[in-house]
Amino acid sequence: HNRLLLADNIRIHSLASRLETSVVMMASLGLVCLTIVYVLLVVAAPASVVEATPISIPVVDIGVDVYGERVELPLVGAGTWQYNDTIAYQSVCQALEAGYTLIDTAFGYGNQKGVGMAIRDCFHGSRTDLFVMTKVPGGLTAPEVHAAHVQNLFELGLDYVDHLMTHFPADWDYETSKTRASPAMRQEEWLALESLYYSGTTRSIGISHYCSSHIHDILNVATVRPSINQVEYHVGSGDVDQVMATCREEGIAFMSFSPLCGPCQLSDEDDSLISGTLVTEIGNKYNKTGSQVSLRYIVQQALTTTTSTTATGPIMKMGGVIPKSNNMKHIRSNRDIFNFCLSNEDMQQLKAATKPAAEPGDCNVP
Repeated sequence: HNRLLLADNIRIHSLASRLETSVVMMASLGLVCLTIVYVLLVVAAPASVVEATPISIPVVDIGVDVYGERVELPLVGAGTWQYNDTIAYQSVCQALEAGYTLIDTAFGYGNQKGVGMAIRDCFHGSRTDLFVMTKVPGGLTAPEVHAAHVQNLFELGLDYVDHLMTHFPADWDYETSKTRASPAMRQEEWLALESLYYSGTTRSIGISHYCSSHIHDILNVATVRPSINQVEYHVGSGDVDQVMATCREEGIAFMSFSPLCGPCQLSDEDDSLISGTLVTEIGNKYNKTGSQVSLRYIVQQALTTTTSTTATGPIMKMGGVIPKSNNMKHIRSNRDIFNFCLSNEDMQQLKAATKPAAEPGDCNVP
């Protein structure tokens, strides 16, 4: 028994030496990948010495609420777009069981009752440990914004949400209802969101699908700056609406939706962000799936950026990802992206990809 303990201690000492070398190498890459140290210990150390536990999901600071408390956004959450109440309930319950604490939904998804029931039935922690993000439609008047958020809270069964967005810079049918697509409408809606922020019924407020001109419209009247702009962003998309520079300059977190390009109509399955050649071959280096590589590409940018200012200007502040699934294996896999680190070479290769392309057009909104 003593010989076994001695062998374990020698092995751990050897691991520590190897890990120290690994940390120096990773630091030279300029990457925030210290979580890999924990994983190497868990995987490589004897079971009698350490017991594996899930790695907690990192968070990014997106500002303060009306009470001055920091608002921290988890870097991985559960998406629910295109799910009905039944599927949303099942998916969110499984996500909560898997350790997710960020849930994304919207007034327009029509599934907030299912999401709310899942929170009630399947979340067993403190409300302050849960981050609920929802949206009101774009192109609303101030009274309509307030009415929509009353319905949000009623359907979710909550007193407040952690983040509330305007879903689009206009009504979805803005080409027909032209009166709901204008700088004045965006400003009215933004000021209504601010009043909800000041009321405490949302801890932070933001925007989605907004291009640079839309952002400047609301900044002209804002007393509370948007903390997030949620835009389609994934491997292959690039900065489809040329809005990342504006978000960086204005200190707005740039957050991805459709990180696996869910709405993409692929002409070639080889471009898939789940099973395509590029992400699969990179994943093989790390014993990870293609989808994990695609998600890691985005969150690694969030882990290696800050809101500080350098000699060349402000640094991009990145939000996280909200992949959706109703399959527990995939839900767990989507969360398991904080125990490896993509090399600079792999990050550059993913950044250079041009497929699957994102769908432009949001900047056409007047």
